[in-house]
Amino acid sequence: MSESGADDSSTDVRDALELPASENADLCSGCTRCCETVSIEVDAPRAAWEYDQWVWVLHHRGLELYVEKPERWLLHIETRCEKLNDQGRCSIHGKHPVLCREYDPRVCERRLPLADVVAWFHDADELEAWLKSTRPSHWKRLEAWRAEKAGMAGGAPEGTRNGLALAQALVQIGEVARAGHEPATHLPQRKVARKRG
Repeated sequence: MSESGADDSSTDVRDALELPASENADLCSGCTRCCETVSIEVDAPRAAWEYDQWVWVLHHRGLELYVEKPERWLLHIETRCEKLNDQGRCSIHGKHPVLCREYDPRVCERRLPLADVVAWFHDADELEAWLKSTRPSHWKRLEAWRAEKAGMAGGAPEGTRNGLALAQALVQIGEVARAGHEPATHLPQRKVARKRG
């Protein structure tokens, strides 16, 4: 039961900022999960190259994607806040970001099921399997786009089964103009000012 007398989160209508520090401490006792992850909303992919970029992202350790109802895509990163001390307490409490203060521990994932989550992708294989089963038209577009980029739009040419097609695809990824889009890792070239002597 909370200090306000509310014993159920569904009847407790207080804003997260209204919870006293002692109640927050009780609710979060023994847990630092919200200080060990970051989720960032991203644009929902639609085009084949957008899915392909998320497949690439999911090949990297510590990066995951999930989808919430109705169609919110979020990049999930497992990373520990540098301000969390060895005892699992915030070392800058009182000066911590507003985002932290607005977090409501009454509805965290250890208390309530993440009912809005419709899919979670821990790796690229899971995203591709989900696309095949739930969005087959998107999967077909992605396959066709990949085949086109690998020079295989009419089927695999003779002699490409032993890695030639893969090598060609990798070359295209490295060449922005041939890839047909700008990769997420592409940074504009910096102009270096020359010193005048």
